[in-house]
Amino acid sequence: MNRFIGLLRSGQYKTHREVSFYASQLCITPKYLTEVSKKVSGFHANFWIDRFTITEITRLLSDKTLTLKEISERMNFASVSYFCRYVMRILKVTPSAYRSSRCEC
Repeated sequence: MNRFIGLLRSGQYKTHREVSFYASQLCITPKYLTEVSKKVSGFHANFWIDRFTITEITRLLSDKTLTLKEISERMNFASVSYFCRYVMRILKVTPSAYRSSRCEC
């Protein structure tokens, strides 16, 4: 689990959001990585990948000088549309709605 989190901390989530990638890096099966993650942390491996990814996305969204296209490219999404669907799935709001709801205190 520590090695898995280490891969995420190194920024791998910016280009790889599949459990199979991390399992391959750790020389284990995706199923085993998910089982270990669930047992150790209480959450599946996908949760951790999504958590690191969405933390970075929300940080980037707070920088209003960046366009959605620039953010989606930095995070290696195939398209802005796919990026928006990913954010909507996790945050339950569009990137634009998230950005406009942020307080500028």
